[in-house]
Amino acid sequence: MKEEAEKELAEFYPKDSDGATPIAYLWARTIRCEGPGCGAEVPLIRSLQLVKKKNRSVMLRVVPNPKEKRIEIEILQNAGHCQNTPGIIRNGSATCPVCGYTTPNVRVRSQLSERCGGTADARLFAVVTIRPGEQGRHYRPPTDYDIKAANAAADELLRRQSGTSNGISLVPDEPIPTERPSPNARGLSAVTRIGVRRFGDLFTARQALVLSTYSRLICELVKKLEYETDKELSIATATILALSLDKIVDMNNAFCVWQQHAEIPAHLFARQAVPIIWDRSSVAERYHSFTQEVSV
Repeated sequence: MKEEAEKELAEFYPKDSDGATPIAYLWARTIRCEGPGCGAEVPLIRSLQLVKKKNRSVMLRVVPNPKEKRIEIEILQNAGHCQNTPGIIRNGSATCPVCGYTTPNVRVRSQLSERCGGTADARLFAVVTIRPGEQGRHYRPPTDYDIKAANAAADELLRRQSGTSNGISLVPDEPIPTERPSPNARGLSAVTRIGVRRFGDLFTARQALVLSTYSRLICELVKKLEYETDKELSIATATILALSLDKIVDMNNAFCVWQQHAEIPAHLFARQAVPIIWDRSSVAERYHSFTQEVSV
């Protein structure tokens, strides 16, 4: 299954020209600054620190470009002196680095709600890689090649969705419940307040492509086992593989954040709800085999 998945998905996770392998893509949701005469695209990054260790620090530096109404993002290595630099979003309100205007929380949520949470048009701002023969992780700015790979995955997902004939969506399209289970309980998910209405909205197109590929491969294997061996073994195998897939879903969705100390994505379910994430990796994409994902 791992080999078959890699054959199908390798083109959407290309290696760098120097042989380095991307292991995570860090994205930020964006809004348009509502300051008078501005309109700059503002990435919703809460913390500018990517790595926070005793002997190492990697930071983001925000560089306003007033002429083009754009915000550039640079990556600084060993930038301990910048650790206290504030991010762009705080308490749900976003301050534009170009003009200084603060778009209030209610308007930030309103803009994201119009785009189903803002996952589909998030901005890629950093790529995490590992290099052959070297320890540790490396951080680099995104390239056009990275963007093309993500766009190609979105196109492939649409192609596969149009090819389904059983009436079942390739990506879960069921609505996320918003009602409270009891009068004193909170809503089941905070993300519905920023327009995430369906379970499929919790994933980027490339994440959905990976998960649907594994799901299909599991079904194919289970049918093969049931035909070649017996039903009991196929049921046991399906259960184990489904649990492995659940772990991938927990670590590979649009609401994982990047852990500064461990340098890995944090899993989604830290509590019994899906929280709104503004953080430095509002979308942390990662492609792994079952073993690698579970070992995280």
